[in-house]
Amino acid sequence: MTGSSRNGFYRTIKVTAETARLAEIRTFVEEVGAACELDLERVFDLKVAVSEACANVVEHAGCLTAPLEVHAQVEAKRLTFIVSDSGCFRPPCPVREPLNNRGLGMPLMVALMDEVSFARAPGGGTTVSLSVLLDRATAQPA
Repeated sequence: MTGSSRNGFYRTIKVTAETARLAEIRTFVEEVGAACELDLERVFDLKVAVSEACANVVEHAGCLTAPLEVHAQVEAKRLTFIVSDSGCFRPPCPVREPLNNRGLGMPLMVALMDEVSFARAPGGGTTVSLSVLLDRATAQPA
């Protein structure tokens, strides 16, 4: 879905919460980044952060039939990706090796983005908001 408002634009992609669908989301992020005329480094940061948020949904949402939605919107010189699901959070699966390589997703998202927020809905589902500030020359998509 694509749309626009007086102050910006929005785009949405909705897929099943499966690892195989993450490539579509990365392409979606690239397209939005290009529309906002972001440099390649900033687009790469967005792809990593949004992919990590989506991978967390795949791992923790607990329901393959629940959709994974990613909304992109530009408002007030800010590009925000909102990753949401309606699944019930489940803890990570036990792994056979030490946990020293786990749990780095949230710190990575925070390091790459200008703003990050997380919210869990009382009835189930999680929303992650990832924002980057746009400079004045790129405040509106092309």
